Amino acid sequence: MLLERQNELKEAAEALRLAAHGNGSMVVISGPPGSGKSAVLSEIGELAAGLATGPTAGSVVPGRPLVMRAYAAPSERSFSLGVTRQLLEPVLKSGAFAARWCSGPARPALAFLQGDPESPRQHTATAVRALLAMVENMSQERTPVLLIDDLHWADEGTLDWLDQLVRQVPHRGILVAATVCEGEPATEPPGVRPVAAAEHILFPAPLGTASVDALILERLGVPADPEFVSACHDATRGNPLHLVSLLQECQSRGIAPVAAEASRVASLVPPALRRRLLLSLQEQPPSVLAAARALQVLGDGADPQVVGELAGLDRVDREASLWRLRRLTLVVRQGTALALAHRAVHEVIEDAMPPGERNRLHLKAAALLRYRGSTPERVAGHLLATTAPLDDDSVAALRHAAEAATLRGAPETAARYVRRALRDVPPHSEERAGLLVELAAVERSFAPSVAVRHITQAFPLLASARARAEALLTLTPVATGATLLPLGDAMRQTARELTAAEARPADRRLLELRLEARLHHLCDIDPSVLASAAGRLTGLGGRPEMTHAGQRELLVALMYTVTVSAALPAAQLRTLAARVLAHEPARAAHVHTMLPLVVPVSVTTDSVTGLMSWLDTALADAERRGGRLEQSVVLSEQALVLLAQGRLSAARERAVRACSVIGPQEASTLSLIALAMVALRTREPELVDELPERIRGVHENCVLAGLLTLVRGMKAERRHEPAMAVEHFLDAEYALERAGWRNPVLAPSAYWAARTLHRMGEAERAEQLCEQHLEQARAWGAPSGLGRALALRAAVTDAASAPRLLREAAGVLEGSADLLTRASVLLRLAEAVAPRHAAEAEAALRTSYELAVDCGASRIAARAQEMLGPAAVGVPTRGRLTSAERMVAQMAVEGLTNQAIADALGVSRRAVEKHLTNCYRKMSTSGRSGLASALEDAGLFEPTGASAPPAETIRPQGAA
Repeated sequence: MLLERQNELKEAAEALRLAAHGNGSMVVISGPPGSGKSAVLSEIGELAAGLATGPTAGSVVPGRPLVMRAYAAPSERSFSLGVTRQLLEPVLKSGAFAARWCSGPARPALAFLQGDPESPRQHTATAVRALLAMVENMSQERTPVLLIDDLHWADEGTLDWLDQLVRQVPHRGILVAATVCEGEPATEPPGVRPVAAAEHILFPAPLGTASVDALILERLGVPADPEFVSACHDATRGNPLHLVSLLQECQSRGIAPVAAEASRVASLVPPALRRRLLLSLQEQPPSVLAAARALQVLGDGADPQVVGELAGLDRVDREASLWRLRRLTLVVRQGTALALAHRAVHEVIEDAMPPGERNRLHLKAAALLRYRGSTPERVAGHLLATTAPLDDDSVAALRHAAEAATLRGAPETAARYVRRALRDVPPHSEERAGLLVELAAVERSFAPSVAVRHITQAFPLLASARARAEALLTLTPVATGATLLPLGDAMRQTARELTAAEARPADRRLLELRLEARLHHLCDIDPSVLASAAGRLTGLGGRPEMTHAGQRELLVALMYTVTVSAALPAAQLRTLAARVLAHEPARAAHVHTMLPLVVPVSVTTDSVTGLMSWLDTALADAERRGGRLEQSVVLSEQALVLLAQGRLSAARERAVRACSVIGPQEASTLSLIALAMVALRTREPELVDELPERIRGVHENCVLAGLLTLVRGMKAERRHEPAMAVEHFLDAEYALERAGWRNPVLAPSAYWAARTLHRMGEAERAEQLCEQHLEQARAWGAPSGLGRALALRAAVTDAASAPRLLREAAGVLEGSADLLTRASVLLRLAEAVAPRHAAEAEAALRTSYELAVDCGASRIAARAQEMLGPAAVGVPTRGRLTSAERMVAQMAVEGLTNQAIADALGVSRRAVEKHLTNCYRKMSTSGRSGLASALEDAGLFEPTGASAPPAETIRPQGAA
């Protein structure tokens, strides 16, 4: 089946018709390999055979075509007049016709065709004239149609004979049709001389997508999906031979022509196509092979001048070689640049290239590109591809490329560059230590445990105490718990060496402060360290200096240590945490300092105002930089903040995502703590089931061990094993108490144990633990923790005291960010006072309902609405939504994301969230899903394009 060749066949049919009337010509079918030239030539023969109609056996019909075929090959070029013999030998079987055609001047032709083809006496000028006369005799009775495939490979004798014949065909009824492959050396002057006299030159074009679709149907037997057709067309560029080879490979591999398999097409390299391309390249002169190898090494987008320099060609040879490769369709243009046409060409050239030559070319390419000012990563790509030793300039180029990759947000690519540089650096050198530190600095973003291993390898190779300190400070503090390597001893040793060092650089004190901060964090399960932290923090004064990062890091480490031990009241720490955040820009880099610990401090002290927007900015920076650990830690920080706000669904989503981004094996301790706390608060202990059985370093982190023990207690409670649950809760309390972790908010083991004991009916033990927990919460002073403790006390005490305790809890929680706890306490207060104080109960229910809607607590909202009754909670009126809230609500209903709304209105995403929260609360709905119907019921929904009243200015959060 010939596709898209109608124009070529129409022109050939016209030439054939004219030849039958005595006006012969030559038709040349030219094109790159695989373009379907042979198929067109064969179809011309079929057209000629179709014109032989009507004669009976033994009769002669003037003009009836006589088709003769020959196939030239490179291996037969030494066989003089071999192609001519292929054309004319079959004529001898024509009997009486052959005798007439070989008469007169053509008589020697009969002896030539019947004689020994290898005899030198056969190849004489007389034989050539006789063969010409023989064809002339044929043309007097028939229309000779000579079809020659791959004429460019014909022997010199045949080319001379054909050259003379073509000069005669315009005056004879003779048609000569031949195929010539573009780009082959034999096609260039003075190679195929007869082509110059051709009257018709046909150029079969590449197939379009419609023809590709038809060919797929013919070869595979089923219709193809458009994506598969497009992939086949792109992979073969419409070359019929390549396409047929590709479809044969698909058939042999059982690849169906469906969209899902489209991606596999580009990677297929059919063996038949590989062999054809290899043969084509082997016939090329050395300059062409050199240019092809240079293109393969440089890859897509190669500069022609660089190709020539890499191949060692001058301008003339370069242009000639690239022209020939383009004629062979092995090279395509990409604007002013060049690229190999498809994957098969890449593989054929690469397989035929010796390893030593490949290494030499890649090293030379790297040097050329570096000299020409190419991008560092393009230079590094060539250095990665070579296995030869690298010099100092190449190592420096790899380091430069690693910096560039880090800046564009590709830390894993940066690590590949540094690892390659390490291969050729002496094993016990300080240069190797520097590279190991650089490697750790990029690995910490996706494999922190591996980064720790590389720092410990570099540590003994570093000459100065300052270099060792900077290497240790490269590590991420919140991720070091994921390793069992002893970093504490190395930090203590380095801190002593810094103190004893004679040289006193300006930043030595800052290094000491940062090391001290990390030591406090690493030793936060040591009771003596916990006990000394409060004194150290107090010694810094009421307003500690925060000018430099080292001062802030130490302050955060001390605050965190004091927080877990509850050695100082929450109010004092709350102010310090706010001051630290005011000095720190919201960047992903804060993950690799002590700054992430300020989030647990703020959460535990119930002071998270403005923290979410700060973390949103940091998360955007982490996503731009491509650091998976940074994203994981910031997501965990957000989960803790959302947990402190009582937004459990959002907190759960962030905590789960934090572990999935980096993987549980490399998750930071902060991420694991956040996941465990979310599991406790949402009462979903199965959230931690996906963590490995033995998380590395879990026993080194006491709070994580305690939280996981609390989760096991919750599991036991869900299995209706309250006694086992209490045992787990008390085990957690004992372990945390021994380590000095006494904060009632961070790990409320007594809270959980008291709840379970109360349900078991052990009132005395429950009240004892509850009183202990309440005393700790009062001492700590955070509103959320104290409010929950008072609510628990109200639950386990007698009914007469419950209203007083719940009123106190509600009053304390007015200053809390925990919307869920506030809504729950107010609901319980309303239930307790409703019989005697209806007005107080209604006010509590209304506030509880609004808070529950705000934080997405649908059960509390439903219960509050049920107690209020339908008359009390009516459908909101139009006046209850401000114009700004109405605008935001309508855009949300139309499907815009919060960020899209913020961009459209020119405000922050947090401002949009606040307006949506108000809309949910006022419209008595818990989310976007119910907002549309609520707006429509209230008559507030306006179709897109409807005029809206002038909107009030929506100010970003924090704006004056």
